This record gives sequence, C-alpha cells and structure tokens, in this order.
Amino acid sequence: MRARLYISMVVILTLCNAVLADRDILADTYLDKLQGMWLGEILGNYAGRPYEGDCVKGGLTVAIDWDSENSFIHTNPWHGDDDTVFEYMYMNLLKSNTNPSNADIQTAWETHVPLQSFYIANRQARWLMADGVNVPQTGSINKNMHWYAIDSQITTEALGAAVPGLRQRAADLAGQFGSVTNNDYPVHAAQYYSAMYAAAAFDSDVETLVAKGLEVVPVTSRTHQVIEDVVGWYVDDKADSSLDWRATHEKIWDKYCGADSKGRYRYWIESTINTGLTTMAVLYGQGDFKETVEIGVLGGFDCDCNPATAGGLIGLVEGYSNLPTDLTSATSDNYHVDTLINITKDTTISQVAADWQTVAEAQILAAGGSIEGSGANRTYHLPDADNIDPLTEKPDPTGPKGLVGQVLAAGGTVTVSASIERHNPNRDRENLDAIIDGITDVSYNGHLPYMTDDGEIPQPAGGDYYQLNFDRDVTFGAVFFYEGDIKWNNCNADPKVREPRGGYFLDFIVEVGNEGVFTEVANLRSSEALDNFEYFQIIELTFDQIVGDAIRIRGDAGGTCEFTSIVELEAYAPGDADLDGDVDPSDLTIVGLNWDPAGTTKDWGDGDFDNDGDVDPTDLAIIGLNWNPGGGPVPEPMTLTVMGLGGLVLLCRRRNRQVN
Repeated sequence: MRARLYISMVVILTLCNAVLADRDILADTYLDKLQGMWLGEILGNYAGRPYEGDCVKGGLTVAIDWDSENSFIHTNPWHGDDDTVFEYMYMNLLKSNTNPSNADIQTAWETHVPLQSFYIANRQARWLMADGVNVPQTGSINKNMHWYAIDSQITTEALGAAVPGLRQRAADLAGQFGSVTNNDYPVHAAQYYSAMYAAAAFDSDVETLVAKGLEVVPVTSRTHQVIEDVVGWYVDDKADSSLDWRATHEKIWDKYCGADSKGRYRYWIESTINTGLTTMAVLYGQGDFKETVEIGVLGGFDCDCNPATAGGLIGLVEGYSNLPTDLTSATSDNYHVDTLINITKDTTISQVAADWQTVAEAQILAAGGSIEGSGANRTYHLPDADNIDPLTEKPDPTGPKGLVGQVLAAGGTVTVSASIERHNPNRDRENLDAIIDGITDVSYNGHLPYMTDDGEIPQPAGGDYYQLNFDRDVTFGAVFFYEGDIKWNNCNADPKVREPRGGYFLDFIVEVGNEGVFTEVANLRSSEALDNFEYFQIIELTFDQIVGDAIRIRGDAGGTCEFTSIVELEAYAPGDADLDGDVDPSDLTIVGLNWDPAGTTKDWGDGDFDNDGDVDPTDLAIIGLNWNPGGGPVPEPMTLTVMGLGGLVLLCRRRNRQVN
C-alpha cells in the first residue's frame, strides 16, 4: 500500500512541476474563486451544524437538506462562527499589515475576541492572554491544555487563498496564526489546509491538492501519518474502480479512534481524526461540491468544521460562478459576525471576497509577483518558484537515555513501578513501561502520557511515585522528570478557576533504594519549580551522588481526583553532563568549556555535578570517580593528573564536613 501511495504522489507532483511556469490568473477569475470559497465555507459549516459531535463507525446516515423551503440554504443573513470569523478578523489585520508580528496578532485578539465567546483551545488562548501570556505561548503544549485540538486548522485555511500559488507563504502564515491556539502537529494540519488553498489557485484535481498540501507537513508528524493513511486507503479503494468512503471511514475509526488507536484519541474536537476525515471528504468528493460537503458532514466528529474546510476548498477551485446554480440562486449574500467585538458586524460575501482580494494582491506583490493590465484583462503574475522549506523533523528516539539505556545496552534489566501500576501496551495512559522507552517529546507523535488515575480518591498512602528498578547497583547523581498533561473537569473551564481532575504533582522528593530500603537523597536541587498550570514540564533533579539499585520520585498528587502523569523518567550517573549514559571524554570537554570556580548559575549540563552553581575541581573529581567511557579512549596522563587533583579537593571537602 505504501509503495502505491508514494508512487502516486511522485506522479502527481511530477505533473505539477511540469506546468509550474503557467502561473498567471485573471484578477476577476480569482475574485470569483474567493467568493466561491467564502460561500463554500459557510454552506459546509451550516450543513454540519445540526450533527456536530456525532460519531458513528462507518459514518452518519442522515440526509442533507439542500432544496426544501426549510433548508439551511435560505438562511439570511449568514451568521459566522469560529470557522469563518477568525479568518474575517485576520483578513482585516492583513489588509493593513502584510507581515504582522505575533504582537500584532495578539493585539487583534485582545481587541476583537471576548473572553467567553469561543471554545476549546481558542477560549484557553484568550484566557491566557488575559493572564499575561503572550503569543505564541498561548497555544503551546506547556500552556494551553487543548493544544492538541482542531482550533488552528479551522481558523486559518483562507490564509492560503491570500497567497495564491505560494504554498510556503501559506504554510508560514498558518503556522504563525495557528500557533496562537495550538502547537506542533495540530498546527501542521492548519498548514496542510492552507497550502491546499494556496495550490487551488492553479490546480483543480483533488489528489493533486492533497499531495501538494502534504508536502509542507513534517514526515514525523502525526498529521502526516493520518493524511498518508487516508491517501493510501483511498488509492487502494480506487484500484477496484468502486469508491466507498464508508469503508475508509471504518479504517480511520479503527486506527485513530477505536481498537488500534492505543487510546490516543482524545475527544471529537481533536485535530488528528478530523484531519483524516476532511482529507477523506476532499478525495472521495471528487471535486463535486455537494458530494464533498455531504461526506464531510456524514463523517461525523467535528462535522461542521470539516465540511466547512472541504467546502471552502472546492468553492475556491470552482469559483462562485461554477458552484451548483440551485445553491447560488437561493443563497443570501449577507454575512453577519456574531462573536467578535469592535469590528464591522454586517457585510456581504461579495465584500468579504473583495477584501480577501485586496489582501491577496498585497501578498502577491510582497512575494515578488506583479499585477498588470486593467479591467477584464487585469492579471496576476505569480513567481514561478513554489519551493517548500521543510519543517523540522522530530523522529522518535530508538531507546532510553542515561543509566537505563546504559544498563540495557550492557545486557541488564530495568523495570518500572508506580503507586498505580498498569502495563497495558495497547493504551498509552495505562502503559507504565512507556516511561522508559526514550520518548520524551509527544508534540509530534501524539502519544499520551501515563496516568495514575484509578478512579479512586484519595491517592495511595504516601502519595504517588514512579520508580526505576535496576538489576545491579549503580551510582545516581540526577533524575530527569518529564511531566505529562492534565485531565480537565470541564473542557471549556479555566483550570485556574475550576480545578482539574488531576495529572500533576503538588510536591515531590527523590529517594534511592538499596535492597528494598529507600533513603531520601541529600542536597536536592530542582531546575524549576512545579507549576500546576505549566504542562509537560521537564524538571532536572540533581543531588549528592548515592549508590543503589532503584530510584524514584514521590510526592502528593494534585487535582480533585488526586493523580499524576508522566512521559519519561531518566536517571543519570554523576559526571554524565551530555546525558548519553556514560562518563567519557565528551563530559570532560563540557567541564573544561564551562570551567568557572566562582560561578553561581551553572547547572548539570554545564558540568556542575555537586549542585553548588559553579564548575570547579570538585566537579572534575566527580568525573574521575565515575569514569566509564563505555569502551571509549582512556584519558591522557595529564587529564588523569587533573582528575587526581580534583579528587584530593573532594577528599578534603569530605573530611572538613566530617570535622564540622
């Protein structure tokens, strides 16, 4: 299947490049496309509103009423919601500023977006602004508890229409504006949609549009994976000359919602499954507006947003004049903005299209294109190049770091335990073994953290803990805790007002075990304080070196249901500054580069292994005492001498402590 997918995409993109030089479009033609886009988004949105949130494997079976006298198509005026009003706000910003800063975007939000008007990540972002958090942190995985949701991809598609034929600029705009509310793979979905909208100025084939949109998405992103899967299932389905979107819907359901999802499906407003369903609607709709919208609606989940995106794309491809005449003859031109403030509320679809055209013309000129002629001959000339600057990839590590990786590589055994212990490899939230799989960043892959949520209150006696167990004695000097996320009590509540169900520690200590007896470590220092409203914190805990066969963090769990979450737990030997699991010449080099006996701000990564803020002979001695290059070269004699001097300093300090 994958081979067919890649072959089909290569063929599509080859054909696209063959006609790349033909990048002129009449201004009037593009204005018609923009009007078709705006009406297409509105109609798709209205068609799905009655079924929003409905989810059934194989798709819904409702009928879309296109033609009765009670049909939604007779609405007058059209009332915009989050599928169009944010783009309306962004259009107004871009009319006056072709290259707005993050501060400009935040000002637009604070001027036009009320605190309570919207939902999910949009609402959280606005509350965060009110709390003094700035864009793009308002959408980050660390601040916005709904960073994984659909918001960015339903509020930025039309930005692609503002840059016809310029997919990279479309991806950049969607990335910037989308980061107000979301982070990483959901923003990749926004960039994918925006790139398709940009490509729609010159391409009408839906397979081509999907392929061109996918080019801007990192291969290691969960967004790339779901699009790739849907395209592959579509290609397989197409091979038998009988397209059946419901069969593909079942495959999407199983992998991204059901039995094969590893529990990574979050809620019907999440990014991933809706990206897959929108891609399905675009492909299986085969360029037919009504069919595309209907599949988008019947796919369920966020099924007013998905057909709005797909309908807007087909409207942009076809143009207003080529949409079904039974729709264009029956629909109102009036558009009303309900949910924004300090902005023109009443306008028309025609005027919105004209405003988008003004924005597009400024973007064309800024990109090095030109506009020539007048009247019916007025023409946009786009630059021939439509190059894509690939986003950063984040491949998953092949295994754990630190002492866990070192012991496993040596043929040893490391196990994990916790206050609430489950080892279910089919559900991330219940797979404790994942906390030593080496994966510390879930912003691309969509993995979910382990949680000790057992449905019981209060938490176990002594609080929550996460523990690494080694089959041998090792020397510990640091443990890195990669925190997980929270579970909310209400998805649209402010977690600072309504306490979450749990997912975080209120405090913790580090304990080292030796044959089952645990001792609290001495001189514990944390790289940062625990913050109930900072998610996925990475906290480095360093302490005086100590030998044992187990190590754990233990503390009180927060939230109304008293549980915690974790992505990864790593343990390190003293002297391992580069966190690769051994103590070798590279660690010695780090100490040399950061040598500062009078320092006060140095940390573990600089070579400060004794937690006193400097890098001095004591830290050098710690390297010598824990030297273990894993088969690497032996240090030169002079280096050993320096280590010996450091060892004498350490010995003197220890004697002084005993005397005092």
